[in-house]
Amino acid sequence: MNKVKLLVTVGLGILFTYPMMAAAAGNPSAKANSGNPSEIETSQTTVKTTQVAELVLEKGLEQADLGKYPGSLLLHAMSELALMEADGKMLTRVLTLFSKFKTGEIDAKANFISYEAGGSGAAYLYFLKKKDALAEQVLDNAAKMVKDQKRTSEGLLTSRHIKEGSDRIFIDVAFAVTPFLLYAGLASDNKEYVDLAVYETLELFKILTDTNGLLRQARGFHGYNSISEDNWSRGNGWGAFALALLARDLPESHPRKKEVDQLANNFFSAVMRYQNKEGMWHQEMTDPTSYVETSGSGLLLYGVGIAIEKNIIDAKYLDSFKKGLAGYLSYISGDGSISHTCIGCLAPGNGTKQDYVKHRWKLNDSHAFGPAVLAYTQAIKMGIREITATQPLGKYIIPGDTIASPRAYVRYIPEANGNIFWENDRIAFRMYGPEVKSRVGSGIDIWAKSVEYPIINKWQRLSKAGKSYHEDSGEGCDFFEVGFSRGVGGTAIWHNNRPYPSLTYASHKIIKNNERELEFEVTYAPWQVGNRKISEVKTVNMKMGTNLFKVTSRFSSETNDPITVGIGISSAKTPVIVTDSRKGLLVAWESYLPKNGELGTAVMTDPQKETTYKSHENEHFALVTIAPETPLVYYVGAASTKAPQFRSKEDWYQYVNEELARLQF
Repeated sequence: MNKVKLLVTVGLGILFTYPMMAAAAGNPSAKANSGNPSEIETSQTTVKTTQVAELVLEKGLEQADLGKYPGSLLLHAMSELALMEADGKMLTRVLTLFSKFKTGEIDAKANFISYEAGGSGAAYLYFLKKKDALAEQVLDNAAKMVKDQKRTSEGLLTSRHIKEGSDRIFIDVAFAVTPFLLYAGLASDNKEYVDLAVYETLELFKILTDTNGLLRQARGFHGYNSISEDNWSRGNGWGAFALALLARDLPESHPRKKEVDQLANNFFSAVMRYQNKEGMWHQEMTDPTSYVETSGSGLLLYGVGIAIEKNIIDAKYLDSFKKGLAGYLSYISGDGSISHTCIGCLAPGNGTKQDYVKHRWKLNDSHAFGPAVLAYTQAIKMGIREITATQPLGKYIIPGDTIASPRAYVRYIPEANGNIFWENDRIAFRMYGPEVKSRVGSGIDIWAKSVEYPIINKWQRLSKAGKSYHEDSGEGCDFFEVGFSRGVGGTAIWHNNRPYPSLTYASHKIIKNNERELEFEVTYAPWQVGNRKISEVKTVNMKMGTNLFKVTSRFSSETNDPITVGIGISSAKTPVIVTDSRKGLLVAWESYLPKNGELGTAVMTDPQKETTYKSHENEHFALVTIAPETPLVYYVGAASTKAPQFRSKEDWYQYVNEELARLQF
């Protein structure tokens, strides 16, 4: 990957303190527009930091329900951005929005009483004395929150939907509790509120910090006192938000201030160990094969920026902070849309790392906007006025992108060279059409997706938009090369100790295409093998929940002589090949590290038939001899470590053997 280049002006000598931050309003470089800013051209390489923040803010205000907690986060971000403007228009706008919580024009649909006041942004602006009219709604709700909010057995404030005295707690509550009570307490000189804000976050970190210094999300959702196994990016982002604001604004005189600062140093130093090459963090922070997740990345950048600004972590991390701002731009389009944001998530499945890895992302999810506004606003405070990156703006965004439910799906796509694509909730494949028979053969391609939902149409749109599906943007990618090889499960006639493959298919018919099962048929034009011609009709069937598809092939010939069919697997480098004639197995495992993980492939023939094995150049074949017109049934499969089900060749071998016991030939 090319190094990211940033054109920045950094004023670390000016470290804003609170409540003196209003002085920033006099800085012309920090001026923010109050209306809808113009879109950024995708061809731009250098963008104004304020313009990015404003575009994302306006998109968020269009998309988000301000009465829900992602809207509360956006309003806090808007509050911080408003303090950077010169003319006060954005500040007027956000204060007007907060007033609508008091009148009921904005309906707070929330598990925490703080949201009924508009959230931490309202308390923050009240703390800075920007609007005394906020006092009543902030202080009334703070008092109500301390009195009525549900608590865990150790006295931590938790969701209204959790039983009083329960062990259930999750790191997200730090966002809902700590900043709101901190600013309400500082504004009203209420020591109880400030102490409770500090206790909430320090205790949450004590309960949920992993041995690697990162946070896990939840306790008590999969058994009493059980802790989820994740290091989820947005979960760590919620913790980063609360801890960074404590470190920034808790008075030096507070008896736990040094403890807060030391925890912030430890946590943000740990966070930086998991930043990737483009400056972002992955959905499961310790798993670089999981997708880049933007909301967690934004919150972490915001917290890291504050930690740098306040000298809590070493200034050496400044370059990494800038790199993250540049990397973020690849996930932000010119109209402020943001991709790769994890949908709502609380201890999914059994709370394992893989349950978090497979939790899907969405374009313009409501969680997307607040974190980005916060990250770029923090950059403005630090004097970073422009950002230039080598990656194109919005590189990973596909116009019209939607998330569909997992399903089995087959599609013939005439505009994609007449190729046929099929997929289920685990894996996708492709056969090449007659339009490209001069460039590729009749082998089968693998699209190593890592998500459950369909990607065929989406990746085609990505290709049309000039964005390669050969690069992983969080859903896997097409890294398997076929050309004129057999790919995975392509057939050839074995004659004179070598394979004779057909050209690409000549015609097709889709037989079944429902949510649970797909089936299609392809016909291959006759091709010459020695002194006779052979043709093939192949039927492919695939169901949900498997990495295998079933093939039934019928070969026709001018004579009744037996036909030896080779079912092939191609390789790029040096695969590990395992064969077992008693089971009819040809299994391969090959590394595509470091970028694309590892890949398992398999061909499974009827154990009742005699199967032998041969290799030719970089291809490996299972050979079965049949009579013309006799159906040949076999299974083909593939699995990538990009997907959550497999992590090693042992996983793949075990899966193939378990499936073999259930297959019908």
